[in-house]
Amino acid sequence: MKTLNDLKFHFVKKSGNKKTGIMPVTYNSRLTCPSDCIFKKENSGGCYAETGYHTRLNWDKVTAGTRGGSFKELLENIKALKPGTIWRACVAGDIPANINGEISRTYIKGLTAANKGLKGYSYTHRKLNLGENISLLKTANKQGLTINISTETETAADNVIKNKLPAVMVVKSTETRNSWTTKGGNKVLICLAQTAGKSCIDCKLCQDRPSPKLIIAFKAHGNQAKKIDKILDDLN
Repeated sequence: MKTLNDLKFHFVKKSGNKKTGIMPVTYNSRLTCPSDCIFKKENSGGCYAETGYHTRLNWDKVTAGTRGGSFKELLENIKALKPGTIWRACVAGDIPANINGEISRTYIKGLTAANKGLKGYSYTHRKLNLGENISLLKTANKQGLTINISTETETAADNVIKNKLPAVMVVKSTETRNSWTTKGGNKVLICLAQTAGKSCIDCKLCQDRPSPKLIIAFKAHGNQAKKIDKILDDLN
């Protein structure tokens, strides 16, 4: 497993991504992605970061080491942001971890400290039941760095909330509901970018939940939608 010193991290001060809106974002090398992520191209496929043309090209360069910088440089760029800035970590890539899937304590603590006074948020496919993962993720969230746990089923999303962490979930492209309640009693709300045309910088729900029992859901979309629909069918 590569160490943080072996990986590249790319900081973009003003992203032109229509979904996020104009905000700072970061990219982590592909080497940070969990080997068991169901959407990884080596597995079932469907990763959104692989399908977006400009996102994928940028990610290719970060992974190849021709773009981006060190973890120390990433932290310095984040710390230099204006207080109160909302920013998105890991537009592509995930939280670095060791070969067993145990999250890097150095990465989480460093990013959380750099985010002080800011409004950072991100997503992870890392498993919760490994090492200190739950504890590290809880600490980051409590200290203002919102890390949403990505899931593919309502049962998994409900379990995330039982562990007092924010949950997001991918649903089929054919989903017609905009909101509903899970068996665990948690409310699911389809991403407002998909239902109301809002950008992330306008919505902010993934960064600041009005309720810990709210699950944000993303409908499969783009040229991988049918593949993702099939993956979700096989899970249920």
